[in-house]
Amino acid sequence: MKARLRPLVLTLIVATALGTTTGCLRLPSPLGPDGMSAPLTAPGESTDPTPFPGESASPDAGDDVGDAFAEREKFFEEQQLPLDGTPLVAVTPEQKEFIAEQKAYVEEQGVAWTAEDESLSLALAADACETAILNNHAIDADLLRTHVATSPLFAQLVPADLQGDDRTYAEAPIASVMVFGATFLCPDDGDAWISAYTEVYGG
Repeated sequence: MKARLRPLVLTLIVATALGTTTGCLRLPSPLGPDGMSAPLTAPGESTDPTPFPGESASPDAGDDVGDAFAEREKFFEEQQLPLDGTPLVAVTPEQKEFIAEQKAYVEEQGVAWTAEDESLSLALAADACETAILNNHAIDADLLRTHVATSPLFAQLVPADLQGDDRTYAEAPIASVMVFGATFLCPDDGDAWISAYTEVYGG
């Protein structure tokens, strides 16, 4: 079985830049009015990949990992994502469309939109795309669960003492933003992320 890889570069950099914010907890996306429903109708400290627990790399995983890293670097270049800790700002047409729809949705809920919200939303979406790339686009519910459980961003946004249904309820709106953004930044993976989200958080 090929290793599933958890990216650290972008999330750790953005998490460090944002500090101990909880801004995204109040940002459900158009994926659902409370971050819990579906379907969707819208279109580092270490650079070494880390295998997910209980999985080991196959003998030919080296080539796959090299290809995945090359694809990830291309993604970063195309998305023009800074890796120096500066806040993320929408620059590509896809990012701008995502942020415009996310901002409009949030403001419809009577919540003021901030630059921090934009940076967090982009970071969550880009992180999902990075995870998809490093896992050869094999996206399923198990990958989503592990992604959420090991994400520095989710760790900052979800109180550590939450367990069970309370934790799921807190994670869902953040995952909603992440998946909604992925449909713009890496649209080829969008349907798979939506399917995984629906299985994990309900629909």
